[in-house]
Amino acid sequence: MQIVPAFAYLMPVVILFSIGPAAAVVSTMIYAIPPAIRITALGIRGVPVNTVEAAMSLGSTRGQLLTKVQLPLARRLILLGVNQCILFALSMVVIAGLIGGGGLGAVVTSGLYSNPALALLAGLVIVVMAMTLDRVTEAMADRTDPAKRHLNESGRRRLRLFTLATGAAAVVGIGIAKILGVAATYPDEAGDRVVTLEEWLLTKIQVVLDYIGDPFSFAFSVTQPTGTFIYQHLLQPLQEFLVEGPWFTTVVGLTAIAFVVSGLRPALTTLVMLGLIGCTGVWALSMDTLSQVLVATVIAAAIGISLGVLAAESDVFSKAMRPVNDLLQTLPQLVYIIPFIYLIQVSVVPGIIAGALYAFPVTLRLVERGVRDVPPNSVEAAHAFGASRLQTLVKVKLPLAGDAVMLGVNQAIIMVLAVVVIGGLVGSGGLGYEVAQGLVRGQFGQGVIASFAILTLGIALDRVTQGTRQRRKDVLA
Repeated sequence: MQIVPAFAYLMPVVILFSIGPAAAVVSTMIYAIPPAIRITALGIRGVPVNTVEAAMSLGSTRGQLLTKVQLPLARRLILLGVNQCILFALSMVVIAGLIGGGGLGAVVTSGLYSNPALALLAGLVIVVMAMTLDRVTEAMADRTDPAKRHLNESGRRRLRLFTLATGAAAVVGIGIAKILGVAATYPDEAGDRVVTLEEWLLTKIQVVLDYIGDPFSFAFSVTQPTGTFIYQHLLQPLQEFLVEGPWFTTVVGLTAIAFVVSGLRPALTTLVMLGLIGCTGVWALSMDTLSQVLVATVIAAAIGISLGVLAAESDVFSKAMRPVNDLLQTLPQLVYIIPFIYLIQVSVVPGIIAGALYAFPVTLRLVERGVRDVPPNSVEAAHAFGASRLQTLVKVKLPLAGDAVMLGVNQAIIMVLAVVVIGGLVGSGGLGYEVAQGLVRGQFGQGVIASFAILTLGIALDRVTQGTRQRRKDVLA
């Protein structure tokens, strides 16, 4: 489920549940639950073996072992799973707005063409919500980690009483507010005075959009040649190779690359997935989407790996990049594209740039963690043999962090695919445009076929990079 772009969920869900809040909730659940499952399983399996064996030697049943030992010790990772589930659900809010989800998602989708400033403002509100919930759940994980804080029975009783008191205070506060007739929503005006900053913020955002869209502005003079370069020298040659080349040679070539890079099983998976794409009759559209994904992935990987290495080597740079990463990762996918519609007039390029910006923070974080987690004894041995800092980085740290680097590339591909597909809403073409047209025109068959092609393309790309990680693990072993 995780390798399927969220946009591809919409068509099957609409067919089963029709357009409305129910379909929005179901699509959000499908997209947000898998990360929680994976992280929870990882936490339970990561409980030390000696702890499990000690509990079993004392006569614990399987249920007692799970509830008294494994779940408490995995609490931090379980809460991390909740954290990721919340962030994934918020990132799905805008896309769910396309099928009647309402709320901020509907504001973003309706404002995309009619009021971009309002759409950006709603996107920033979603970011604020995501960052707040992210910090709250992270603090909960730290404060309730049994490895850091051990509670006796009196401590547990005190916390339960505090929780009950907090809940009772909330209920009483809501009741008093209802009795006094306090409005359910924050008021726009108090008497004759405006008490919100909405109009001021919209004005400032529109001023910025007008500036970056002005052909005579400095920003436009930088972004327009950049977009033209990406299209003419990166995207167009790759599109001509994949779309206009003989389909058979493309299948054989991509399968051969998968075999050389990742091994036999990923190569067979790639062959089957490409065959399914051909059978659905959307080969040209799929190759168009693939070319956009590859270009955006190269840009995202180049930025993410470079900045990740810098963050691993410098604590100051790592701290400076954290709020930037939080902003880029929590900003809804569709909101990324809005400013680039103004900045870059080439319709297919905004989706590529937005995809690269959405994906590189994940690569950065994984590369940073991989380089930092290199065993200290390996680094000390390199220093003992007289290696410089650069030699240690290039010859020791990066090779040993190869799994994390390739995981970063893998995640970049999947995240780029999600944004590039959404780019079909603003003229990027490819499979995303087919899904969007299927939703707008009620051509569900067209949308389902395009969604299936997106699924197969995502599986093929995911398996290629997963095979790379496995092969590297075998070689290092």
